[in-house]
Amino acid sequence: MMFGIIAFFLLFFVGTALLMRKNEQRYLGIIFLIRTKYGIKFIEKISKLPGWKFIADFAIVASLSGIGALYLSSQGRAKNLSAIFLLFGIFACFVNFHTIELFIVGLLFVLLFSVIIRKFPNHYLLFVVFSILIFTITAKGYLILVPHAQMEILTTLPMSILISIFGLPAFILGALTTHAYEIIFMHSEIPGISPMLPSVKDGEIGLGFLGYNEIFIPVWYGIIALIVLLTSHEISHGILSYVHKINLKSTGLLTFGIIPIGAFVEPDEEAMKKCEGYKRMQIYVMGSFANFVVAMIGVLLLTLIVSAAYSPDNGMLVGSVMNNSPSYGVLSEGMIIYKIDNEDPWKQLQNLSQNKTITLETNEGNRTLTTGQHPNIEGRGYVGITYSLPINKDLENFENFIRILLELLKWIILLNFLVGITNLMPLSPFDGGKMVEEIIASLNLNKEIVGHIILAIIGLMLFLLIINAFPILKIISEIF
Repeated sequence: MMFGIIAFFLLFFVGTALLMRKNEQRYLGIIFLIRTKYGIKFIEKISKLPGWKFIADFAIVASLSGIGALYLSSQGRAKNLSAIFLLFGIFACFVNFHTIELFIVGLLFVLLFSVIIRKFPNHYLLFVVFSILIFTITAKGYLILVPHAQMEILTTLPMSILISIFGLPAFILGALTTHAYEIIFMHSEIPGISPMLPSVKDGEIGLGFLGYNEIFIPVWYGIIALIVLLTSHEISHGILSYVHKINLKSTGLLTFGIIPIGAFVEPDEEAMKKCEGYKRMQIYVMGSFANFVVAMIGVLLLTLIVSAAYSPDNGMLVGSVMNNSPSYGVLSEGMIIYKIDNEDPWKQLQNLSQNKTITLETNEGNRTLTTGQHPNIEGRGYVGITYSLPINKDLENFENFIRILLELLKWIILLNFLVGITNLMPLSPFDGGKMVEEIIASLNLNKEIVGHIILAIIGLMLFLLIINAFPILKIISEIF
């Protein structure tokens, strides 16, 4: 462990010294802005593939829901909206209708509206229809992800409505508002927002968040995840820039020493100002959308690897044994349980009664113990172990590699989701703030009114961010 820490600091200082010698643009002495032409040709080639404008329109609706559909309709994008409605409609039917008859009826309804949208686009009808459609998905999503949400209808229903109308920025505002309430009235000491900073845990260097000690990203996992995050985000901005004939002046990295903390593509600013509003919207939205796509791909890969490498048919892997529990001295960490009373161990542990003598068939022979009383569930038997899935026997030689890969995917998923959602915050310089400004500008309101609306949004966001960051001051005071 000590060797790894020394190696990290050696690489950090040597790499930083080399950057200083190259006279890269610097801020505060150790933050570098590294411009390059590297990757521009690649981005330009990728931009020539078909379908980017449709993907960007899809991203606008996925990010901004009903308001996004209203905006695209006002920009003459009804053809793409028709296909986007069909995709969202099929998904809504899939998650909401559990019989073939209802699914077919729902699908026919979606097809009908898709044709109406294409042939007779109406801005406000599209806004209402898309909002209702996304509400059905959001409300069902709450019940799937949070099964007890149906008991909190006063919370989930308004949030589902707001997200269906205003999209993910409403989710961010709702989360910040809820947490601000908990900080002010319930004296919560957990910050609602927190910067990611270098951290040390058990002698290991990594990245962490102030106020969230349970989240610790080992340094190499963090660096790789950041590179994936930043590359996908900025390449997506660059691709849509070229799609709309806006050349890139440079690409680059923002680094703390040699550690990447940001990335950028630098489009021609004059060309950006002159292009149509919806084109700028497409460029802005693609960064966060790319992060969400990377996160979803990560989830898919994680699921596939886990299902391929681990199986309940291989038995039950003992993780740890609790002191003074029925299993203490009988079972040990790393042991595999194949059967309990000659039955599947997963089912048996869910239905154990107390004070029952059971026989466990393991990879180290048979073991016998008597169950105790479960500490949290009245009448449930208790053996006192943590357990997980063992790896498939034909992959045992690759177990360390698989665990490293799964750990890396976990952090790639988390960071891409967090950055993607944060970047949609309706506040400049985040892309979400720029998108909100484009939408307000498209309403053809008086410039003074537009200015007041934007200032109101900025004021609200800054108020919420300050309240959510307030617990960090206490954490910093305790450190120093």
